Amino acid sequence: MTDHHTDTLQVLSVLLHYPDEDLLNGLEEIESLAANLPFSETESAIKAFISDLKTQPLIGVQERYTAVFDMDPATTLNVTYHAFGDNEKRAAALAYLQHNYEQAGWARVTGELPDYLPLMLEFLSVCADPRHAQPVWQCLQGMPPLVARLEEKAPVYAALLQPIVRMAVECSASVDNGGHPPEANA
Repeated sequence: MTDHHTDTLQVLSVLLHYPDEDLLNGLEEIESLAANLPFSETESAIKAFISDLKTQPLIGVQERYTAVFDMDPATTLNVTYHAFGDNEKRAAALAYLQHNYEQAGWARVTGELPDYLPLMLEFLSVCADPRHAQPVWQCLQGMPPLVARLEEKAPVYAALLQPIVRMAVECSASVDNGGHPPEANA
């Protein structure tokens, strides 16, 4: 994975976590990182998101995040929910992701489920082994329904997820290329 992919994944992970003072205080640094990304769509989405954040008080940003991601299962950031709902297949997918993280030597430090999108992006940003990255990328291929729902409910978040969907398709396809992701134009 290139440094640009790593930077992109790290920035998107930070922006998709629950917003707090640390996020708002780090916006200039995030903007600086985004300016160095070679993917114009991603840079544009990040800049638009940051501009949106700057127009609202923290409590407003937090209320929107909660309404969009926590109060409506149709737009949850727990990715496997979109593929399986809440059933035993999802439980198996969660167990598989957790096992995959452990096999890669990576430990979750939050109480979030293993399919929480910001956590998955964080993992991918540090995982150098395609054997462990591949199951996560495959899981992320199930995001188009989430993006479609967000386009109606919270377009600024949908724009952040579009590059992830493209990277997931490209990186999953890279298995045929020896496990190395192609240079993306996400």
